[in-house]
Amino acid sequence: MSEPDDPATAPPVTADIHALLDIIRSLVGEVNPQWKNLHFTPDTQLERELGLDSMARMELCIRIKSTLGTRIDEAAAICAATPNDLLRAINPAADAGPAMTDKRTADAGELLMGNFGHDNTRGTNPAVTGHSLGEWLYALYAWPVSIIAGLLVWLLVVVTPGAGVRRKLARLWVRLFLALTFIPLKVSGTEHLDSDKPQVLVANHASYLDGFIVTAALDVPIHFIVKGELSGNLAARLLLERFGVEFVDRFNAHRGASDVRRLAGKLQNGQSLVFFPEGTFTGFAGLQPFRMGAFVTAVRSNVPVVPVAIKGARNIVRGSKLFPHRGRLEVTICPPITPHGEGWQVALNLRNAARRDISRFCGEPDLVETSQAPSATST
Repeated sequence: MSEPDDPATAPPVTADIHALLDIIRSLVGEVNPQWKNLHFTPDTQLERELGLDSMARMELCIRIKSTLGTRIDEAAAICAATPNDLLRAINPAADAGPAMTDKRTADAGELLMGNFGHDNTRGTNPAVTGHSLGEWLYALYAWPVSIIAGLLVWLLVVVTPGAGVRRKLARLWVRLFLALTFIPLKVSGTEHLDSDKPQVLVANHASYLDGFIVTAALDVPIHFIVKGELSGNLAARLLLERFGVEFVDRFNAHRGASDVRRLAGKLQNGQSLVFFPEGTFTGFAGLQPFRMGAFVTAVRSNVPVVPVAIKGARNIVRGSKLFPHRGRLEVTICPPITPHGEGWQVALNLRNAARRDISRFCGEPDLVETSQAPSATST
């Protein structure tokens, strides 16, 4: 992009956007080291394209204050969607736009999240190909079993008094369901669970079955952390609330801060929490980027993180497809990882260590390690 003919007439906020982009680029490189030299523009989406979730945007707000030495409206800053939004939060009079780019920026369509969200298995994905007679026969058996089992476990959990009794009933019922559908479950590493002290358990998320699998595998008191969107479904909310589930807002950074404080309070009261840090699941295989909420919460509470790797769930129910397949499930509970110190870098170290453990045992590729943004170049 050409420079203005008269530098004296350049917008006074140009330097600010360059400095702001440098701060964002540095944080992106910490969250996803593979992307530290990739380019983006002032209109790039902080979360969807750069992978900066609500916790990362809170950290970004802190760094803007300390690095630029400028006042910033915190609520506007942590809810900003793009660098331009951040600039307007710093200087409401700023007219940020395309002219604020520099020679290091690339096309606005360049997505640093690479190919996440695209199913590269199309053509070989069993969810989009034809099914054999045997698969149809199994599905015709598994569907009514699943419906009946789901209704019964919902009724048992909703009407049974006592959280401990509900949890044990649910665990036994899920194990019975897996047996009736001929899905063997192997669990290893249960010695790493502590029923007397709080822990933050983080598991990969591959299918609708994951919550049931964790319930069947872990014979300790736990509370699931689930996306707030599920609270809008009355039947789901009744079931989840009886399990002591905590709802969180994945996309609102301002609410995310209060969620972290609330969850830290649960841990300090001795309750163990289960997070699915990928936040969602897809039809294609691979470990998605981890959101930072679980690890920030663990650091603030000085509670160990226990990685839990689920293997085989995606092969049984793939993505949003409800066609069931026979398969085998393996759950590996890895040794606890204790946070050493406080702050953002400690939370990043926790996330990276937990991700390495889960990647070893989940049986799927690590998409962050293998991903690159299209047409990205080094600075």
